[in-house]
Amino acid sequence: MAKRLQLNFKRPGPSMVGEDGQPRPCAMGVGWVNKDTLATLERLNIPRTDPKGRPLDQDKEEDPA
Repeated sequence: MAKRLQLNFKRPGPSMVGEDGQPRPCAMGVGWVNKDTLATLERLNIPRTDPKGRPLDQDKEEDPA
């Protein structure tokens, strides 16, 4: 069984956690995106893309389902 060093920002100090074949996050207790990054992303006009990075047609409407 592999052990991974994990840091939880809501508790003091790192701890060792077992993976048991499942990956575990190395950092816990913090959001993935901070408020400043969210504010920056709201100001940018980034076109939507498909999984391969190609721009999506703006004329097509989203599936309601």
